Amino acid sequence: MELKVLYFGMIAEVTGCNEEIILLEPNSNVDQLENLLKDKYQNLQHLSFKVAIDKEISANDTLLNPNNEIALLPPFSGG
Repeated sequence: MELKVLYFGMIAEVTGCNEEIILLEPNSNVDQLENLLKDKYQNLQHLSFKVAIDKEISANDTLLNPNNEIALLPPFSGG
């Protein structure tokens, strides 16, 4: 399945883009997506980030579907 993945902050710097289409097997989850991206972009292995699905931080076992809005978010602080 095709997934559109958005990158922000230092994640975008590491990947060299703000978004891209990633191909994953149907019924893949967040953990599988993270592993694929860390293999593709070795420097992601050294960064802390969260995966948001439809604007909510998601657990690693969350199943993905092509209609999801997927974003990799670097650490951030609020006030």
